[in-house]
Amino acid sequence: MLNQRGLIAVLVAAGLAVWAGNANADHYRYGACSRHAKLMLYACFADREDTYLVHRADCAYVSAAEDESDCTAEAREEKAENAEECKDVYEARLELCDLVGEQRYDVAFEPEDFVDPDDIGDGVEPNQYWPLTAGRTHVIVSETEDDEGEPVKEVVVVTATGEVRDVGGLPCRVVRDLVFEEDDGGEYSAVEMTQDWYAQIGASGAALGIGEVGDTVYCGENTFEVEDDLIDNTDGSFAHLTDRAKAGFSVRQNPVVGMSDRQEMSSDEAEDYVRYEALMTTPSEEEGGDLEGPLACDGRCMQTFELNPRDPGGAEHKYYLPGTGFVLATKLDEDGLPTGEREEVTCVTGSLTDALDMGSDCGINDADALREAMCAWSPEAEWLPEDLCD
Repeated sequence: MLNQRGLIAVLVAAGLAVWAGNANADHYRYGACSRHAKLMLYACFADREDTYLVHRADCAYVSAAEDESDCTAEAREEKAENAEECKDVYEARLELCDLVGEQRYDVAFEPEDFVDPDDIGDGVEPNQYWPLTAGRTHVIVSETEDDEGEPVKEVVVVTATGEVRDVGGLPCRVVRDLVFEEDDGGEYSAVEMTQDWYAQIGASGAALGIGEVGDTVYCGENTFEVEDDLIDNTDGSFAHLTDRAKAGFSVRQNPVVGMSDRQEMSSDEAEDYVRYEALMTTPSEEEGGDLEGPLACDGRCMQTFELNPRDPGGAEHKYYLPGTGFVLATKLDEDGLPTGEREEVTCVTGSLTDALDMGSDCGINDADALREAMCAWSPEAEWLPEDLCD
């Protein structure tokens, strides 16, 4: 572990010590949020220095001197790029401090604050913007671009399963979030597999002032990306009370305009933030306008502004239709202007089977191919509907 002198040496070696000490001096108020941002900056520099030295060590085994020189140059270029990334994330964290304030994030949740997830929709009213009723399925379709600028269609299937998981003592509904890329031939390739864990505040929690009845709390997630049919990484995974991570308020039941929350807090893994912008609105024309059909906002949607400081310039507006839930996300650039990218919910059903049976009406061009891909990548097939994978 680096002591203060060792850390300063790393920063000097990175050519960033002066910047780290002086940048945004008027911004650095020694509150908890800014201290967290500054310490994460130091951690980022140290991590980047480690990456650089490992790269240089690999260069030592390059056979030709000329190749070793090229390898070293690549290492230095990578180091410079990573340093800029550290700065950008630091700036984003300080901007977030302006939004949430300098106070410590120390919300304390207890198991008795929450309802039994199995009672949601069966005696317990679901959150109107984020229903956790078992079986409820959203299909989301988006058009993006790959690294070469070629159009890519992604299909996301989000299902509130019948599973309940204890996460840091909290009773949480397991929601499976499966992301697939559809090629021109109609084949589906897995991109990302996620278990999300959510809990819902009950009367006991509301009585203690933890939140309002129906507020949804994000307990954590287990996620991995897929590259060439192999697990690539698990960045973003966290669980409430594991390694000091803390749950946060994902979606409030009755928010007011201007209210904001940390949706999660796991340093360098999950730091999402939400602010409630409007309660009855419609996506603007600049964002691509309203959806069509039964999921259209038609002036009824709640709009949020959401960001992750670990992804500077990656903020978005999200729209939630009361009684239905999330229906649309529109990407924003670093100036807060719409980029034109959208993620649209194409259908909401009571079960995964219903969504697959609807096929093209849910934006699924080949339901059988998608079913096959889902069954191949589901680590625990028992959560899937009976006979789905037979």
